[in-house]
Amino acid sequence: MKKLDYIDALRGFAILATIIVHTNQFGHSDLPVVLNKIVDSGAMGVQLFYIVSAFTLFLSFKSRSVKEIRPVRNFFIRRFFRIAPMFYLGICYYLFQNTYGSWDDLGGPISFSAAEIFSNIIFLHWLNPFWISNLVPGGWSIGIEMTFYLIIPFLFSKIKNINQAFNFFMVALLLKAVLNVIFLKFPLLGDSRIWDQFLFFYFPSQLPVFALGIIMYFILAEGNKITDISGKSMLVFSIILLVQLTSGSNLILQKHILFGMSFVLLSIGLSKYPYYVIVNPVIKYIGKLSFSMYLVQFSVFFWLSKFHSIDYFNNGILNYATRFFIVTSITVLIANIFYKFVELPFQKIGKSIIDKLENMATKYPIADYKQQKDTT
Repeated sequence: MKKLDYIDALRGFAILATIIVHTNQFGHSDLPVVLNKIVDSGAMGVQLFYIVSAFTLFLSFKSRSVKEIRPVRNFFIRRFFRIAPMFYLGICYYLFQNTYGSWDDLGGPISFSAAEIFSNIIFLHWLNPFWISNLVPGGWSIGIEMTFYLIIPFLFSKIKNINQAFNFFMVALLLKAVLNVIFLKFPLLGDSRIWDQFLFFYFPSQLPVFALGIIMYFILAEGNKITDISGKSMLVFSIILLVQLTSGSNLILQKHILFGMSFVLLSIGLSKYPYYVIVNPVIKYIGKLSFSMYLVQFSVFFWLSKFHSIDYFNNGILNYATRFFIVTSITVLIANIFYKFVELPFQKIGKSIIDKLENMATKYPIADYKQQKDTT
């Protein structure tokens, strides 16, 4: 599969964006209002990750589906060894960090139930508003990502062109809107802050963003054009836009989805013009480390705060910029170690398992292989 430099660069900017917003959540911050809004928008780096993920997953699934005997099985093996080892290491570490010197309201050490830990292990912690990012900071996004993996083979088999991808996007939008209306009218929690936060994080809210990544795939990888979208689909979408604009509501096209649409345009632009300021070796390398960096950054913030090394200057902008530089530098150094000694080795293990299973399937065709198993 052809290496796409701008994709690594997009991952690099996505992880830097998340560090940008988290830098503003630790220590002393006194940024100008406009700059503060820009910094807070860094939270949308997660949506950029999702779009790039959907794009690359469709790209790799197509490439491997014509080469492998069992592409679906191999897909799940590959995804597990790509995500689980580092995330499981994160679970172990944050179990330690969250109990180290931390106390609950009753004066005892913070603890996590076996059910909550298990839900993280099977990546379903996002189903519980109290667990969604409680154990592993930012872990909600990984649970959502793994849930998306479950439906990728189905989506790949059903979505064959940009028109179908666009229709899926609209279905995802309407599903999210309907569920939000229901859950806002009949909340399952008394705490509105936690419930509203959950309704942003949970899978149906993020599904339209993944759908945008699939649309991007058909534009960039399959050469489909916007004009290939049917008139009926365009008409329905225009009605959705008009309803939102005239009602003054953001129930359908919420901020994270509008950012997602902008990220698709950015990606298309970079694919045609990989501007060096954005697509360069440093940003691309940060993109390769992005998964480890995402998990590591929270520990860096924690220990800098623990040792009172999170603030450096009285000037708000200078203090923020220094904190961002220090946190990013330390995070890159640590993530580089995990990338080389955790991520890559486990990806090789996954590849080795797939190669052995594929060789076995080649040696014993499916019918013969089943018979071979029955006789052993």
